[in-house]
Amino acid sequence: MVVAFKFSSNTKLVNEKMSNMVARQMPYATQLALNNTAKNLVARNKRDMKRIFDRPVNFTLNAFYFKAARKHENTVTIRRKDMQKGKHYLEVQEEGGVRPQTGFEKAFAQNLPYAGILRHITPAQGTRLNKHGNMSPGFRMQMLSAMQVARDPQQRSKKFGRTNKGSKQYFIPNTTGKKAGVYQRLASGKVKKVLNFHDSSMRYRPKLRFSERMGMYGRSVYPKNLQAGLRRAMATAKLR
Repeated sequence: MVVAFKFSSNTKLVNEKMSNMVARQMPYATQLALNNTAKNLVARNKRDMKRIFDRPVNFTLNAFYFKAARKHENTVTIRRKDMQKGKHYLEVQEEGGVRPQTGFEKAFAQNLPYAGILRHITPAQGTRLNKHGNMSPGFRMQMLSAMQVARDPQQRSKKFGRTNKGSKQYFIPNTTGKKAGVYQRLASGKVKKVLNFHDSSMRYRPKLRFSERMGMYGRSVYPKNLQAGLRRAMATAKLR
């Protein structure tokens, strides 16, 4: 007597059910993959900018964000935060070209009784800089007030070229070229240059390469995130 056990599998039916399950869960898997990829790219860009720029400020490091993709959406967009006014400086770093004037530079160019051409202002050797290597907001405000170029009259000092302390005096010599700028006469009688004036526009080469880098990183990380998203989606699926 032969005892046998025969097990048959309806492969076609199982495959159909699995295919249907995958199809149902694919939008969720895609949503997970898109959002995780965007999260990865924002974090990677933040790390990159610490290398690309010299001591970038927090606003620069956190300049990009993404709005999470919803189910059945096939794209996710990483966006740059808007500046309050004017063109964003990261656009010049991305595309290259002429750097637009800052509000600080416009105030000097429009309101300063200066005979020369003033396109841009950069720190001089005697400029007080913050930890990021930039002019601090307090120093810029002091210059606007001392040189009486602030747009708000309330921010201007009562005496031209003097700070509230009265012991420091700022002046602009009648000169052009490399010597043009704002100088500070100290109480000791010594003079030091605190701001450089430039009569030509500054041009930047493309440096940020945001679109290029994000495209390269995205193509690398998205397939892995899609596989992980599909595993997560299938693990939470209900068999019908």
